[in-house]
Formats: sequence, structure tokens, C-alpha cells
Amino acid sequence: MRYLQVSKLTLSNAGYSAPAQANSFYPIGNQTDHIHIGVPTSYMDGNQQKFAEDGNVFVTYISFKWDDAFWFRLNHNDADGYFSFPTGHSADELPDDWVDALRALNMVRGLCS
Repeated sequence: MRYLQVSKLTLSNAGYSAPAQANSFYPIGNQTDHIHIGVPTSYMDGNQQKFAEDGNVFVTYISFKWDDAFWFRLNHNDADGYFSFPTGHSADELPDDWVDALRALNMVRGLCS
């Protein structure tokens, strides 16, 4: 299994909340509509613990909440660590600022630079 890393500075610059309890949210303070990402500093790969580089976190999932309810989650590719939209969903459904926030992560297929 592979998870990609992103710097805490990148998260902050893109408008995500500071990672806390292995979670970060965009936009900050919106409890009903947001991007929710899992951002631990380490994870177990089989029986080996992997640690993020100093100042970085891993992104283990990306999900969306809309109208105060779970909406959908991006698919994670265990081989390369990148995420993609599940069948029936696309970036076109998201507010433009959310797309920009996802693009800043540089790990969502179709939105990477």
C-alpha cells in the first residue's frame, strides 16, 4: 500500500485546516459542506511503519460532505498512491474553490499539474 505525502505548508496555503487528530478540512470552519482528508504522520504498511518526512503528512483518504451528510469518497490506488473520482462523480460537480483545493494536493488524477 502506498500513500503520498503533502506538506503542512501546502495544506495551509490551500486553505485547509491545520492537521489535527489525523484530519484536515476545507474550507475551514464549514461543518456542513467540506472536503475531509485523512492526514496521519505515519501508517502501517503490512508490518512496517512508514513515517512522513518532517513537515509532511500522508493523505490516506479524501471524502466529501454536502448538506451535512456524507456525499462520496475518492478512490485510492494502493499501487501508486493517487486518487481518482469514482464512477458517476467528477470534479465538475464540485465548487471551483474545492477543485482548486484538491489540485493543490497534486494527487488527484485529472487535477495534477
